[in-house]
Amino acid sequence: MEALRLFCFPFAAGSCYSYQPLIRQAPPGIVWIPLDYPGRGRRLFESSLDTLDAVADDLFRRLKTQLTGPFAFFGHSMGSLIAYRLSCRLRAEGMTPPLHLFLSGRGGASIPEKQRNAKNMTRQEIIQEVQDMDGDVSALLKNPRSFDLYEKVLRADMMALESYDYAQTGPASLTIPATVFIGENDIYTLAEAARWQEEFTAPIDLHILPGGHFFLFDNAPFIHRCVHDALVPFSLYPMQRHETLSP
Repeated sequence: MEALRLFCFPFAAGSCYSYQPLIRQAPPGIVWIPLDYPGRGRRLFESSLDTLDAVADDLFRRLKTQLTGPFAFFGHSMGSLIAYRLSCRLRAEGMTPPLHLFLSGRGGASIPEKQRNAKNMTRQEIIQEVQDMDGDVSALLKNPRSFDLYEKVLRADMMALESYDYAQTGPASLTIPATVFIGENDIYTLAEAARWQEEFTAPIDLHILPGGHFFLFDNAPFIHRCVHDALVPFSLYPMQRHETLSP
C-alpha cells in the first residue's frame, strides 16, 4: 500500500518552495508534495502559461501517471482553483478523484476573478496589487533580475486567472469531501468562501482563521490538524485523531 500523498498547488507567482514553511511543520503520516506551474521553481526554464485551462492541462499531463494510491489536493488562492479544475478533469476522464480537496484563500469557483487587465498593468500597479494582498516584495525589489522574473510569472498567473470562464463549466457537483479555509481579513469574504458549497454534493467544512490573504502560514498547526483528521482514515501510517479543532 502506498503512503497517502497530498499534492499542493501554489498561489499566483508561488512555487513548490512556497509551501516549505507549512511542510516543515507537518506531522508524519502524510507525504506533502508541492507542485510547480511552468516558469518557476523546479520548472524555471519553461515558459509560463497565461490561461487557466493551459495550466490545468499541463498538470494533468504531468500527474496523471502519478495519481495511483491514496491522494488528496491542497490549493491556496490560485492553487485552489487549479486543484478544483484538475479534480473536475479527473472525473471527466473517468479517473480516480482525490480523496479530499482542501481549498484555501479563495472564494468559490463561481466568484468572478477581478479583471485587472494584467497584460497591460504597469510595474507599480503590480507591486500595489501584491501589497493589497499582504504580500511583501521589498526583498525582490533589491534585486532587479529577481523582480523581473517574479513580475513575469505573476503577470502570466494573473492573466490565467482572468481567463477563467465559470459559465463554460457551471457547478461541478463533485462527490468528494472538501475543507475550505479563509482569513478574517482576506481579499475574499466568508460568504464568498462559503460558495464553494455550490461545487460539492456533501456539506463542506468551512473555517475562518485569523489573518489576511496569507493566513495559512500563521495558522499552520490548525491547518495540519484539519488535514490530519480529514485524511487519517486513508493513511498508511497510524495517527492519533485530534479531539478538538480550535485555531
